[in-house]
Amino acid sequence: MACATAYSLRFWAVAAILLPRFCHAQKPKIQQLDEVKITAFTPERFMAGLKVQPIDSTTLARFQFQTLADFLQYQSPVAFKNYGAGQLSSISFRGTSASHTALLWNGLNVNNPMLGLTDFSTVPLLGFDNVALQYGSAASCVGSDAVGGSILLSSAPQFKQKGFQITAGGQYGSFENGQAQAGVRWSGQTKKGIQISTKTLLYGSQINNVFPYTERRDRNGRVYPVEPSATTQKGLVQDVYFRKQNGSQLSVNMWLTDNRLTIQPALIDLREITQNQAYRFLASYQRANTLLKTGFVRDVIDYGKGDFQNPDHSRSDRYMVRLEHEFVWKKADSFRQTNLRLGGEWVQFVAQVDGYGNLPLFEQRSDFFALLRQQFGAKLVASINLRQALSSNYRVPFTPSLGVEYKLRNLGKSQISLTGNVAKSYRLPTLNERYWRSLGNPNILPENGLNKEIGANWTQTISTQISTQFGLNLYHNLIDNWTYWNPAKAYHIENLQQVLSKGVEANAAVKYLKNNYLVNFSTIYAYTNSSQQKVYDAYAADIVGKQLIYVPVHIFNANLLVNRRNWSWNAQALYNSERFVTFDHSGRSFPPFWVLNTSFSGQFRLGKVQNNVVFQINNLTNEVYPNVKKNALPGRSFQLSFIANFHL
Repeated sequence: MACATAYSLRFWAVAAILLPRFCHAQKPKIQQLDEVKITAFTPERFMAGLKVQPIDSTTLARFQFQTLADFLQYQSPVAFKNYGAGQLSSISFRGTSASHTALLWNGLNVNNPMLGLTDFSTVPLLGFDNVALQYGSAASCVGSDAVGGSILLSSAPQFKQKGFQITAGGQYGSFENGQAQAGVRWSGQTKKGIQISTKTLLYGSQINNVFPYTERRDRNGRVYPVEPSATTQKGLVQDVYFRKQNGSQLSVNMWLTDNRLTIQPALIDLREITQNQAYRFLASYQRANTLLKTGFVRDVIDYGKGDFQNPDHSRSDRYMVRLEHEFVWKKADSFRQTNLRLGGEWVQFVAQVDGYGNLPLFEQRSDFFALLRQQFGAKLVASINLRQALSSNYRVPFTPSLGVEYKLRNLGKSQISLTGNVAKSYRLPTLNERYWRSLGNPNILPENGLNKEIGANWTQTISTQISTQFGLNLYHNLIDNWTYWNPAKAYHIENLQQVLSKGVEANAAVKYLKNNYLVNFSTIYAYTNSSQQKVYDAYAADIVGKQLIYVPVHIFNANLLVNRRNWSWNAQALYNSERFVTFDHSGRSFPPFWVLNTSFSGQFRLGKVQNNVVFQINNLTNEVYPNVKKNALPGRSFQLSFIANFHL
């Protein structure tokens, strides 16, 4: 507890340094606006200098039957390690590992605390109203795991759309794959003036990774096996919002998932079954600039072989309480404004895992944060963020960050902005890393890193029909105490590695709009150099400076959309360069690959029912390419989906 007390004193000392600046700001010409209603306590407002990529609602609607893993591969420069259709899909954000990406659901990190990651094949795109990608270290804003980046998922009330909105649809594709969804939204108002907005969504799918052949051969004659599997997914999303006339708001969010993966379903002796269940509940109350959140998350993993009668059982429960308040100072008749958000969070973990022993384990974590956003005028915005996580079991690094955004040019048809950010980051140990019998390490240290990046963005309106956008980001992310299940010591977990991830990301888009025609072309390129920097034993000298396994150096994707009135054609392209499968690059690497997809979609109305139909062809050229276990990923496949929406 001594280290926790010391860090607590450090936090309040920093707050004391900041406080005079705000006391000084309250001169007669400065107004403290207590009546300002901050209806969206989103962390993006305090991420000055970081790259944040929101996904527009039109794109989300077009691909709503996809998982988040399938979607992000073609909309961002992140890489995925995919074991096959419907199987585990883990993310690599800017050359980091799967446990270095925070997945936030309405502000709550829902990474599995036992594993420290999320299987993105279990996250349906259709369950969320807003999706955004945040690149680089943002631990000072969102907490642990946001080392390489974070994915921001959120729900939003629709108070203005009164009445019932009902949706139902399904998708059927090759290999007898199918999905279905049904949902209803309702918004109304009580006699006392309380506005209510609700959303209920049920979804399910059956994904088969079974082909009429047991192996595939690429253009160079390399043979890759096909691993048969069957995956059943189902889930429920429930959102309820109440808003009073004074602006106070109460919300309750629920997200339940059940994913059952069976490998080799036809062979009992080789069969492996993994069932993942997650129960996520979140309640929030906001009054003026004060927000209180409380949440509960249960993650369950059952793993077994053969008949699945006595699976290994793992369960973790997480209880969370967060309180935050935002102060706003704004100078009258100017662009100058100061926002300061102060808050704290307490989390209790309770885990019952066969691999930990017979007794449940308890661990408490808490953190305090101060997020400062200063707008100096129409051109310059800066943020200084401070976070201190606390634990009675280990010391957590103090995590500050500094970000700046400057509008170099801000004319009507041309806008150029420059960004820069320097941020510390951290990742707390997973429960498996700390408590797994014989292999875990109770004394494992949190990882800590330093991320530096600069960027530029240029948007240009060439004419009333044509507009363009260009972006460029350079980053340098050094991560120390990287945890590693060391094969040289029977896979015991150790803080052995220091990893440097550095690279360049470039994106461009052109939009043409005239009369009833829309043509939109966008492309993203990423160069990623991610390598170990220090030797941790005598056998590792030959891997220092070499690209980490499964991380492609080059990623390129492109999207083309052609739309005329209610009908559109979309084409997608994805390129991954060579990926190494051994740390010393001695093994045969995975070759580079191109994957092309195309789809046709349309909307038509029958009475009061708005109908949407999409026909999609995946892997148009039937490319043969492996991932992770040298298993061939799916070849050419077809999907037809239909969704009906009507408003009562």
